[in-house]
Amino acid sequence: MLRALNAGAINVSIKNLTEGIEGCKVGGFDCLALSPGLIADQPADEITELLFDAMVAPGAWGIPFNWRGTQAEYDAGLEAMKSQIIKMHDIEVKRCATWIMPGSNEMTMEENAEYHRTRLRPIAHLLEDYGMILGLEFVGPKTTRDKFEHPFYYNLNQMYDFAQTVGVNVGLLVDVWHMYTSGSTNDDLAKIPADKIALVHINDAPTGVSVDEQQDHTRCLPCETGVIDIAGFMNTLRKIGYAGPVEAEPFDSTLKDLPLDIDRLEKAGRAVAKAFRA
Repeated sequence: MLRALNAGAINVSIKNLTEGIEGCKVGGFDCLALSPGLIADQPADEITELLFDAMVAPGAWGIPFNWRGTQAEYDAGLEAMKSQIIKMHDIEVKRCATWIMPGSNEMTMEENAEYHRTRLRPIAHLLEDYGMILGLEFVGPKTTRDKFEHPFYYNLNQMYDFAQTVGVNVGLLVDVWHMYTSGSTNDDLAKIPADKIALVHINDAPTGVSVDEQQDHTRCLPCETGVIDIAGFMNTLRKIGYAGPVEAEPFDSTLKDLPLDIDRLEKAGRAVAKAFRA
């Protein structure tokens, strides 16, 4: 597994690839999450050389447009993605991911499933043409689910089964927070093929809050509180042979309070390293 830096998830501002590589060095990360904007002005061979020289692996990227927008927005975004994906392929990015909300106020579960298949299949097919997997992230907290009139898939088993109906190269983005809040278990995770996991997120939960009362964007750095069994989660990933990027996504207010990006990188890096040692 690779300790991956997703700068935005730890409140760090990175404007270009050089800053991203430097952030990896500061925090002790092996891998850098990429986006078309981060590498827009550099040719693929130059990007590959910079990453190789720094011993930083290319990480995952997110679907680079609002695929939930109007049909016109969707069509324009998909068209733009065709050139973006070629560059990602040329620098050996093999993983893409997005998240799925656990309900809708307008669509029934069946209607919502068809909507997501309609929007995600063309993206998955495009990624498949370039040897990439698409990971779907389920959103677990009951406090989020309860906001919707019509429920949708919100745990590991449900989202994995749904992903198989979208495309042969579609799997999961697995976030230990959403595992915890959805009631998904490490035994469930142990049944997922490693090549069906595009990306992993790690974090922890605040103490003194029941699982059903946890709020999605109130999280902690991995291994900070011990509420979530990070050791069991990481060891399960090892057992199934997952070797991809692992990003911290803590939404942690203590990181925002730090004065400098270097402080955030160092603190997050230490937390991720602790999770890998667990």
